[in-house]
Amino acid sequence: MSGETELTTAYSSKVAGDLERNVAEQERIRGEVARLTAELDELMHDHGVLLNLQKALQAGASESDRKVPRQKNGKAGKGGGRHSGAGKVTLVDLIRDHLAASDDPCSASEVTTVLSERHRDRHIQTTVVRTSLENLVAKGRARRIKRGSSVFYTEVTPAP
Repeated sequence: MSGETELTTAYSSKVAGDLERNVAEQERIRGEVARLTAELDELMHDHGVLLNLQKALQAGASESDRKVPRQKNGKAGKGGGRHSGAGKVTLVDLIRDHLAASDDPCSASEVTTVLSERHRDRHIQTTVVRTSLENLVAKGRARRIKRGSSVFYTEVTPAP
């Protein structure tokens, strides 16, 4: 019986050590995945910027005598319409429409997922959505709700 107890103790100790190493390795890999995800997000953003720059350069080369009007604060004209200069609905307007249609508060990640599914032709990033949501909060057009470490956003309904 003593030998069996020693063997059980040895195996228990070995399993406990293996569990500790497993948990430590999981944490290391989670950190690495988070770092790589952030790096991938950055690269995807840079890719989008570079594609837009490439398109602008190609358009500029083919139509060098055509002038492109500048937009102020990302708004189309003085009225701040719902379309960008290219005729697309702006991301901010898509975000506002989503918040208005949603019954529950939404996280930036949730908004990004829904808009990315609805607008597959657009490259929508969580960081840009989060910044846009925070800008809407700063302008009083959205409300921020904190639940623990999570942040959710709702529409601010205008007064009649």
